[in-house]
Amino acid sequence: MSVVAATYGLSSMGDQMAMVALTLRLHDQGQSGVVISALVIASVLPIVVVGPLVAPLVDRVESSRLIVVATALQAVVAAGLAVVTDTVVTIGLLALLGVGLAVVSPALQLLVPEIMGEEGTARGYARLEMFRSVGGVAGPALAGVLVAAFDDRVALLCNAGSFATMAVVFLGLRVRREPMPDAGGRPSWLAQVRAGVGVLGHDRLLRTAILALASAIVFTAMLNVARVFFIRDDLHASDTGYGVLVTGHTVGTLLAAALIASRVPLAWQPRVLAGAGFLMGAALLISATVPVFALVLVAFVLTGVANALQSLAIRNLIHARVPAEVRGRAFASSSAALNGANLTGTALGGPAAGQLGGAGALQLAGVGTLLASLAAAPVLLRRPAVPARVSGAPAARAAEPTKDPP
Repeated sequence: MSVVAATYGLSSMGDQMAMVALTLRLHDQGQSGVVISALVIASVLPIVVVGPLVAPLVDRVESSRLIVVATALQAVVAAGLAVVTDTVVTIGLLALLGVGLAVVSPALQLLVPEIMGEEGTARGYARLEMFRSVGGVAGPALAGVLVAAFDDRVALLCNAGSFATMAVVFLGLRVRREPMPDAGGRPSWLAQVRAGVGVLGHDRLLRTAILALASAIVFTAMLNVARVFFIRDDLHASDTGYGVLVTGHTVGTLLAAALIASRVPLAWQPRVLAGAGFLMGAALLISATVPVFALVLVAFVLTGVANALQSLAIRNLIHARVPAEVRGRAFASSSAALNGANLTGTALGGPAAGQLGGAGALQLAGVGTLLASLAAAPVLLRRPAVPARVSGAPAARAAEPTKDPP
């Protein structure tokens, strides 16, 4: 599992390197902020729009094989980014990489239990998150060094190499996750897509958890834009201080993934999700209300802790409550909802910071996150119970509400 997680972290590092290199390229070409925003949107939008539509592939094709094919194609596309200079073509190729990620990510989630066993699934997900976070920290820094020393093409070719490495590693992986056929025959493609959404919507706990987290993300994602205004204008921190505070969030993510997340029993995941929402909201609200550097640093570390716990709780709940034959589509559908919320919140961050200032935008984010978590609390904070799963059942039956204990 460590090799798989390290390879995934390497790919994450390559993605971050590519985004930094392309952003610098467009800036040096004199492109507007709108074009640079389009670059960011192009990398995420396929997960929101295309992910659920292609998700039946994840359940129908053996996971390792699917990852090999997808990452090999991504390597070719990423190499193309190093060659082309046209802005429209660049954005189009980046969107193609997003389509690949929309397939690879849920396929990898399905493969973790086969590698770790059912009892080790939570540890496997936590290890993936830990290495992803490491890649997220190392990527921008390495990209900056490479672009300064050489040019953006070197950083972009490194991204292509990360995809090629991932393809080779999974090609040699002996573990396989064979697809489980849908009971009663194979329904139409559209019916398979609907099953991924339906299995989440008909389970009260999953429905509440995903809606609560998506609602909270709409507010917390304002941090992506508002924090620069808060740190520079309200906290009056230097460039170095800004870097330290942004890094603090990632440090919190690493700490939670490495030390906390894998130790949470499955029965407690809903409560962890609710608690992480309260922690996120409180940290944002307190940091914006009491702008003292040391306190803000602690608060930003806690937002990273909360972020990791939220992400891993959703993965563990989907794994536990969704039947295996439709689980890939469930992962893709939840990822689409959460990434869509992230895009929405990021888009709202600019206007919120413009109207309320950096501190006001973070206060709004904190209050909104607390309210979203409070609304879901009656369901998420119920007595812990091991969730039931109907394995091997038809998707329609599996989507029926599961009965929670009183």
